[in-house]
Amino acid sequence: MAPPDNNGMPTHSDPETAIHAVKDFMLFMRWMYDLPTWLLGLLVVGLFVGLTLLGLRFFHSRLHRSALATLIDNGTVGWFFSGISLLYGLTLGLLTVATWGNFTESAAIASQEAASIAALYRDLAGYPVGQQAVLKAELRDYTRFIIEKSWAAQRQGKINDNENLVLETFQNDLLTTDLANNEHQALHAEALRMFNNMVELRRQRIESIGGSVPGVLWSVVLLGALATLGSSFLFSVQNFGLHAAMAGLLAAMVGLLIFLIIALDHPYWGEVSVTPEAYQRVLSNVMVR
Repeated sequence: MAPPDNNGMPTHSDPETAIHAVKDFMLFMRWMYDLPTWLLGLLVVGLFVGLTLLGLRFFHSRLHRSALATLIDNGTVGWFFSGISLLYGLTLGLLTVATWGNFTESAAIASQEAASIAALYRDLAGYPVGQQAVLKAELRDYTRFIIEKSWAAQRQGKINDNENLVLETFQNDLLTTDLANNEHQALHAEALRMFNNMVELRRQRIESIGGSVPGVLWSVVLLGALATLGSSFLFSVQNFGLHAAMAGLLAAMVGLLIFLIIALDHPYWGEVSVTPEAYQRVLSNVMVR
């Protein structure tokens, strides 16, 4: 077992290797989650609008200088455009609902884990005074570690392995507790059940740090955006400003939805993320005695 630090918490033998990044194909884009939410949204929407207007500028003049302009039937083009945009809109909508569901599930896991810690802490109140004080102090250290150290690493897409060392200290003392009478043994069995539940929820939280939309879905989203926005260039509109306004609004809407998916895609990354508020309430309201 590693020696305790100044807060009574064990530390990894090499602090640099105690924190490591999760395995996630989006990790190379994690810098986006360091940006303020408004700036990220502005960049994503601006990128889609800018590229769309550039593409339209290139395509519009060439289309109307060619003989194809006289052959285009806006009604036929509109029919195909409606089909493409409808299918793409459904794809984005379903993906947005899925990412929101993943986000709320991750928030629920954190809340349930905090509730399990609170319940376990209350169970410890029935232990003999000496053992109770030690176990309660170690559980407080573990909760404080999650709030102050683990959460900061999670927002960076990383896992702090020292959290497991802190938990092992508590686990070893809990499992080696010697209780004489049957009343204490029944309480100990309930505490062990709650501890196992807490460990399972912790595992789910850590797995959620690297959870994201699969790469194949991002390919569909980006290729679908290209097809949808590109098909808007095929309308025959003599006035470029009017055509640019309509295409720009479409691109802005697509960009907003993709920004929303990006923001919700990793529930523990960045500014729009699950907070440690539930753990802080347990530490402040339950672990005060």
